[in-house]
Amino acid sequence: MSRKDTPLTEGLRNILGFRENYDVVLACAFEPEENGNTKFELYDKIGLVVKNISKRPYLPHKELNLNWPLGKIYSIPNGIVIPTADVVIAYLGLPSSAGGTMIGSAVQSKIPIIYLYEKTEDFESFKIRADTITLGTSMVDRGILDRRDCTKDLEFDALNIRDGNLKNLKDCLIRFYQTQQ
Repeated sequence: MSRKDTPLTEGLRNILGFRENYDVVLACAFEPEENGNTKFELYDKIGLVVKNISKRPYLPHKELNLNWPLGKIYSIPNGIVIPTADVVIAYLGLPSSAGGTMIGSAVQSKIPIIYLYEKTEDFESFKIRADTITLGTSMVDRGILDRRDCTKDLEFDALNIRDGNLKNLKDCLIRFYQTQQ
């Protein structure tokens, strides 16, 4: 279903030579496992859940080439993929500037977000940071006066995946796509 290109996303596609379209984007840390990221197996499972509902997932750890210039690594997910996606799944279990930037891009592009967390304190901590720092820069543009509303207006759902059970994610994605018809 993914959203149509805007003149900006089309221009970036032309400059970067990137023509792929994705329905669901995973916003997460994507540095290699040798840098401490042990979540690639979870990311792959999330990708399978998305594929099981016949949607195309964007998984940064598989799609991005870390040998590309930094501008390309930043621009493809944040300037093309997220603004044209249907929904972003934000994994909060491994804090990272890349994941935070992708969440900020989703907010800026007004893309609904499904938050995944394993510990309640991860989600609560994220909401506090998002309300005060991360998403605060786009609040004026979006007419949001109350900082507490900063994440709620785009939050489709928040799911605890503590036991590694992603069935609730599948149900949530199906519910999301039903609301879009």
